[in-house]
Order: sequence, then structure tokens, then C-alpha cells
Amino acid sequence: MPQLILPPAGAIYRSLSRLITDVDIVFFAGLPGVGKSLLLQQMSLMAQAAGRPVTLLQWDLARQPFERPRYPLTQGATHPIVITATGLWLRRALVAWHANAPSADGILIGEAPLIGGRLMEIARPADDDAEAILRDERTQFLIPIPSRRVRALIEARRARSIAHPQHENEAHDAPPDLLRALWADLVQAAAALGLAEAAAHDAPYSPEIYTAVYRHLLQHRKVQTLMIDQDLQPTASVYALDADLPNLQAKPDQATQILEALEASMTPAQAIAAAQNWYDV
Repeated sequence: MPQLILPPAGAIYRSLSRLITDVDIVFFAGLPGVGKSLLLQQMSLMAQAAGRPVTLLQWDLARQPFERPRYPLTQGATHPIVITATGLWLRRALVAWHANAPSADGILIGEAPLIGGRLMEIARPADDDAEAILRDERTQFLIPIPSRRVRALIEARRARSIAHPQHENEAHDAPPDLLRALWADLVQAAAALGLAEAAAHDAPYSPEIYTAVYRHLLQHRKVQTLMIDQDLQPTASVYALDADLPNLQAKPDQATQILEALEASMTPAQAIAAAQNWYDV
């Protein structure tokens, strides 16, 4: 069973405690391998202890209805049409969730990778009912920023958990080589945005570049950063959560409707080409 491991006197615990009191929607935004799943787990434990009904939004679960059966993972990579479809669905799902949950003191805790366009739809402004919710003070995006030391520890732990998973989701985590490839994508985006100098493909992790890119991606949202310089050792898998907690996920007919509309507007090749500028906001 998961346990609360965040020190109550620590800055992360205090930040999450304030949000549990003050907001209705929290998204942990960041690359794989920065601690999003652990923080989501820890915040859900804290919110339940505070008496707030919790709903979760997890990228790996949210995308699944759009993958089956037409767009399965290819070498661990999600098809751009699935990425776009999941983001479009989420904007609608937020409106539906927000219609009832806040009045019942509910809180939505989710993760938004953003890299490669994963849920970038909730970062970009749009003329719909979700926009007011996403701009509101009671919706906050948190960027976990591990130090270089902690990032290296996370990568090493990731390799061990994939080889010897404690939870079925761990076997499907991005392996260290994919973590490095995604970092290279982010460095390339930073250079294209003028936020960093062009660098070699194997450029080392930089908290400064990471922060600059994610603040750029979330420039239209309420954003806080969480500096992580402590190695947080979970007592169970970071995916160990209360089985009774609801997860936002599209129904099969919703997924089919969104996919068919996308397929009518672009070919898979066009979707892949459009995904190259995923960082445009």
C-alpha cells in the first residue's frame, strides 16, 4: 500500500497542502522521469486525508481508448492522431467534470506530459467552455524540476523498475534511452524557441532549460514550479493508488467520434508532419 513519504515540514508538502485547500484542478506538467506519478500519488493521499473526493487524470490511461484498435503503440511511441484526439477529448471532459465536482468539494489531480504534444491542447488557448476553467485561479499547473542529481537517480530507478516491476504500469514506463531521447526533443524545442543554444543530441539534462521550455508551454496558464533536490523513496510503486478513485477516460463511442472527425480532416502522414511543431502555443 502507498504511504505518505513527503516530509510535512518540506516545501513540496507545504505547496501541495495549500493547493488542496485552494484549488479544484491540479496538473503536474513535465517530462517522463521527473516525478509526476509519485507527486500525483502523494497529493491524492493528502487530498483524501483532507476529505476531498479525488478524481485522477493519468496520461497512460487516458490515451488507451484512442489507441484501440486502430493506433496501437509502435516501439513504445504514441501515434500523433492519438495524442491529438486525447487532448481534444480532455477539454470536453474537463467541462463535464467541472459541472458537478467543485460543488461536492471534488479535486481533479492529473498529469500533462506536454512533450511531443501530449495534452498540449489544455495548454493552448481555445474558444470553448474549457478555456475559462483552464485560466481560472482554481486550476493550477505544477512543474516538478528535479536537480541534476535527482534526475540521475530517477533514471537509474526507472531502469530497475522496468526490469523488476512492482506494478503492471512500470513495465510500460519510458526506459532510460527513451527518457534521453525525449530530453533531446526538448533541447531541440528550446533552440527553436530561442530559449537555449543549439546543442548536441546527447546534451545533458539542464533544470534551467527544462524550466524555460515548460514555462513557455504554459504561458497562458497559472503555473508554479516545484524544485526537487531530495531523493523521494516511495514505499510502494508510484502507480499504487486507491483502486476506488475514479479516472477520467473517454468512453468507446466518444473516442470513435473524435478519431473519425480527425481522420476526416487529416491523413496520418499529415498528423505526423503537424506534430513536429508540438511546442507552438
